[in-house]
Amino acid sequence: MRPKRTSFSCLRSESGFTLIELIMVVVIIGILTSIAAQKMITAAQEAEIAAEDASIETMRANLINNYSTDLILGATPEFADNPFDNLNNVPYGYDRRQNNKPLGNVNTNDTWVFVQGASASNPPIGEDGFVIQGASSANSSSGVIYHQRKDGTLVKWTYNSANGVIGKKEIERTSPLKQKQDREKVERGEVIEGQQIRELPGR
Repeated sequence: MRPKRTSFSCLRSESGFTLIELIMVVVIIGILTSIAAQKMITAAQEAEIAAEDASIETMRANLINNYSTDLILGATPEFADNPFDNLNNVPYGYDRRQNNKPLGNVNTNDTWVFVQGASASNPPIGEDGFVIQGASSANSSSGVIYHQRKDGTLVKWTYNSANGVIGKKEIERTSPLKQKQDREKVERGEVIEGQQIRELPGR
């Protein structure tokens, strides 16, 4: 009796990925990963800015509430010398013992500082973004609130303890990462933080 032969033509032919296909898959994964990473960075920055704005609004509300409480109690109403005083939730990174402007290095990232007596180089600006008429730079600012973000960008607000006004946010120093991101936004026709159109260093 003859042994039964297996017909190779009946077997299914299976082939693996070619080198080119593997390279294409790796390239596509790399592109998707870079896009996802950029979106995560952008989302983290937007969350930080939102928390930053919320902290300032909390300070403004706290100043008004304390002033109103003094009026109700019959005490002489006055605004705090330091806008961080009497806050229930002090922003993360604030140290009362620190009274110098953040230096811009990694050690001062994610810090809040209030520098008393610091005068603004620009005319006094109110919450609405307009210059306060009839006020001079010398006596309109009791100090400056600084926040150095995690990427090294430094923003500031002037504070006047005479009327409890925290001025408009200003960007004093922009980190290299933010400069790069702002350039890309401008090239795409998008609005960048703080202003409609801005010339960036190196453009």
